[in-house]
Amino acid sequence: MSEKVKKAIETLKKVGLNVYSPKSKDIGFIKLYKNRIVDLVPKINGNSLKVLLVLASGLEWDSPEVYLPMEELVRLTGLSRITIKSCLDDLEKNLVIKRLGPNMRRTYVVSDHYIRLGKNK
Repeated sequence: MSEKVKKAIETLKKVGLNVYSPKSKDIGFIKLYKNRIVDLVPKINGNSLKVLLVLASGLEWDSPEVYLPMEELVRLTGLSRITIKSCLDDLEKNLVIKRLGPNMRRTYVVSDHYIRLGKNK
């Protein structure tokens, strides 16, 4: 964090405003919304949950969009391409993800209704 940003945050705190800034303890964690995941699990199979968690591992701070090529999904999940496509269909049908773009440059928007990285808005 730059010195200017640190000074600006200090100034805001002095006048009584709260400022959220990511702490090192926030790095490397994803948030699962317990009640929503519990509701989702009976609707999807275990492989779909595995694909969702791998997609979530690709999230960036405050951005729901993930780019993971199919080869990377295969490598990280240990599942076949056909199984992953079926899982992605399952997740999209249940509104957990949305696929964007053509197959070669496809990105996935992960619904922050179930899982997210970063501060709640």
